[in-house]
Amino acid sequence: MARSSAIVLGAALASLLAGGAGAVESSHSTTTCPRLGEAVRLPLRPGGSPLQADVDGDGRSDRVTVRYAPRARASCGFVLVVKTASRVLAVRVPESYKPPQDLRIREWPFLEPYLAAAVKLDADRSQIVVARSHGAAVVNVSMFGLVEGKLVPLRFHPRTYENQLSLFGTVGTGSTIARCVRGGPLIVMTIWPRDSSGRRWSAQRSEYRLAGASFSRIRTLTVKGTRRRIDALARRWRMGVAPFTGCVVARGRRL
Repeated sequence: MARSSAIVLGAALASLLAGGAGAVESSHSTTTCPRLGEAVRLPLRPGGSPLQADVDGDGRSDRVTVRYAPRARASCGFVLVVKTASRVLAVRVPESYKPPQDLRIREWPFLEPYLAAAVKLDADRSQIVVARSHGAAVVNVSMFGLVEGKLVPLRFHPRTYENQLSLFGTVGTGSTIARCVRGGPLIVMTIWPRDSSGRRWSAQRSEYRLAGASFSRIRTLTVKGTRRRIDALARRWRMGVAPFTGCVVARGRRL
């Protein structure tokens, strides 16, 4: 009798442990990062998708989307996907909010990431502009492109914060504008006040060339003067335009 009770108790304990292990495994599986090879089957991220652009340089338009795994964490569950005529390219777009917090995507309250534009900044293929975050007056974007057969984030040299480009701003603290020429260069103008009175201003106009996975600054001009002079220079340099005017091949959600 005691032996029978022990067998029943052992079986019950084994069942409980198995159920617990299954619960742990199930909980873990709900936050697993999606495989890049399966990213094309994930749901579309609302807003800005899809875009059509020749990302691989074969002369044909490719389908560009941002996709996501709702149960994954924001650090790995957003994926930029490019479907070409011959293959699918994918790269993660890691997001975060007040690290080390890593929200599940189904709890993610922000519009980003989303497709802002496809631009052409080299002679052979297009690059993708992805909006990453925003503040009261700024929007931060990342650039992605095909390098040595892989879809990768593009870097800035000199390095910018998280290799992102911060656009817009305010009159009091400064602002940044970007336009471009098809095939390059990328032209970035930053304006900021030099004193609290608003009488003295500076403007910096920088040109960047894309080579491989990097935008390298090739030329910089800094000018000081009154706000009227700075505004006149901005008009002369044709900087009062929507971001990336001059090399856009497709636009997504407005920045």
